[in-house]
Amino acid sequence: MVDLHCHILPGVDDGAGDLAQALSMARLAWESGTETIIATPHCGLPGSPGNFWCGELAERFRALRRALREEKIPIRLLPGMEFFAGEDLRDLWERQRLMPLAGSRYLLLEFFFDESGSYMDAVLEQAASCGLVPVVAHPERYGSVQREPERVERWFRRGYIMQANKGSILGDLGAAAERTAWDLLEHGLIHAVASDAHSDTRRTPDLSRVRRRLERELGTGYASLLLEENPGRIAADRSVCRSLPE
Repeated sequence: MVDLHCHILPGVDDGAGDLAQALSMARLAWESGTETIIATPHCGLPGSPGNFWCGELAERFRALRRALREEKIPIRLLPGMEFFAGEDLRDLWERQRLMPLAGSRYLLLEFFFDESGSYMDAVLEQAASCGLVPVVAHPERYGSVQREPERVERWFRRGYIMQANKGSILGDLGAAAERTAWDLLEHGLIHAVASDAHSDTRRTPDLSRVRRRLERELGTGYASLLLEENPGRIAADRSVCRSLPE
């Protein structure tokens, strides 16, 4: 499997607190069937360190990759970020301060959970106008989507990518997020499922349980599309596939 949303880079956000925890997360991911992780530290989150792409962040990424080799953990680690989307997106992109997923054209974006749908529309359009493909992190968690899930269908038609969280699908992030996630999945409006992992004990990178649930409810083909095929295509900067449940 390919996990395209994981807070595994140590000491930069509310994810892995140190190298030991990051390595523990990587071992857990590998043992549960994940072969590739895109490290996606929060970027531009209000009240937190900026974490815009720079030499220091790149070196932290390289250090974790070296540690994985030294510990003989065969996870393939790729760079990325979860950008808290704002109106300065174009300026940051032009100044090369943003890191798309695996250096591709796909940029992972998040918003306040109570953000207005119209604002989200405007920022996503701005990202697309920069030549990027917006990847909407956990759309099922936003109030505007929970109230108006057809908004996701409009984003889907515009070519934006929808990434659902395993925690939403498994009911760990509230009833509204769970209900909305399954509604979107059953209508074929989710392209990828990721862990959004923050530690090795809570909100972990273990995707095996959500895979079993998806296979049971929606079929093995759809589960593979969400956890392997489309995330792998994003990591390789290729176009994603669309498929409805079996």
